[in-house]
Amino acid sequence: MAAEPHQHRIILHLRYGAAEQVTIRTAAELAHMLGLALHGVFLQDAALNELTGLPFVREFRLATGVWQRLDQERIAEEQRAAVNEARRLLDEAATSFGVTFLFDIASGEPRAFVASTSQAGDIIVVAQPRLPAEQLVHATAGWLETAHGCDASVMLVPQALARTQGTIAAVVCAEGDPALEIATRLAIAAEEGLLLLVYGPPDLGARAMTRARAAGLPASRIVVRAIAGTEPDDVVLGLGAVTERLVVLTRGACGMDDAAVSSHIATSRSVPVLVACH
Repeated sequence: MAAEPHQHRIILHLRYGAAEQVTIRTAAELAHMLGLALHGVFLQDAALNELTGLPFVREFRLATGVWQRLDQERIAEEQRAAVNEARRLLDEAATSFGVTFLFDIASGEPRAFVASTSQAGDIIVVAQPRLPAEQLVHATAGWLETAHGCDASVMLVPQALARTQGTIAAVVCAEGDPALEIATRLAIAAEEGLLLLVYGPPDLGARAMTRARAAGLPASRIVVRAIAGTEPDDVVLGLGAVTERLVVLTRGACGMDDAAVSSHIATSRSVPVLVACH
């Protein structure tokens, strides 16, 4: 029997429940604009559960000002509450945008889960770490690197967004750049303008604009701007005073470390950054 074709999905990785409300709504809107199903997966922290069983591990409670053993029941209840809140927010966002959604709970090694469940054509949506120090934690850094190393595209969403409406910006380094294709689709679906940040031959801007117009975007909604290079700072400088809602670039366009590149741009502009696969 022939295998059923894989249905592309927006895969939303959840870890904090209510703290990821912005990410959940952003993922649901992306699913709506691209006509894809939304698959929410809550990643339980297996390491935290293991720590509660170690007698020498202590936590400092601000309320009492004393060190004490981890309360296994309390931590389990907090995780259950986070799961329930994430499920509720996902249901609300999916209903609001009219998209189909699934909700799963996964435990174990997050990086292994990312690698085994995503495929080419999927888009993994992850929340940017809440604190700068969290980006340096081995587990968090490794998880983000794994997401950017699989066959799926990845969208990084800041905790607070500068805006939810505005231009779709794309870094374009070739006429057939995947970032150009997906950014054009999103601009059409959102009825927004398209800013092409072009780095390449002198005629690349005109050719990229022609492709966007051929896809159905009016010329009046397309702006082409040359950038001096493809370093993250070049992209940020090229955006200037533009009120973009999303930046799209192709994997490897701004360097080999896509996780660091997307984090730099997302932090500088406070908008989601979508790294598209070839």
